[in-house]
Amino acid sequence: MGLGSNTYLDFAENDYDFFRSAYDSGNKGSALASIGQNICERYLKHIISEYAEPENDQEQFKKERALRTHNLHILIRYLRDDMGISVPEETEDKLDKINGFYFSTRYPGDDSFIASERDVDKASDAVESARKFTLEVCREMETNQTAN
Repeated sequence: MGLGSNTYLDFAENDYDFFRSAYDSGNKGSALASIGQNICERYLKHIISEYAEPENDQEQFKKERALRTHNLHILIRYLRDDMGISVPEETEDKLDKINGFYFSTRYPGDDSFIASERDVDKASDAVESARKFTLEVCREMETNQTAN
């Protein structure tokens, strides 16, 4: 990744490398739960950012709203309902398990918690699933664009 790389995928891959290094070395600190959800968001947002083609102001507003959210459910719904992209059930289930980690593992509050090793394991599973899904969608989209 060189200078000027600034897509959601570039940022996701950069954090993915950090996440994998920390996780694979046995570091399963609570921060990885938050980072894990954020990586998943960036993978899904990359698809939206690069391939959603709004045709009017309302659709543009929905795209922009999706790109501002930290809610994985909203991102999945946008992919499915607004872009017609099917998210595998297994991927959706893994993302569902970590939805909310971005906020709830960063600051004290009513819904906050310090992530357990098991939570970080769930984040790792979700990151791998979101990455695989995103890279597959990108390959398909690029193939379709060059075929047209």
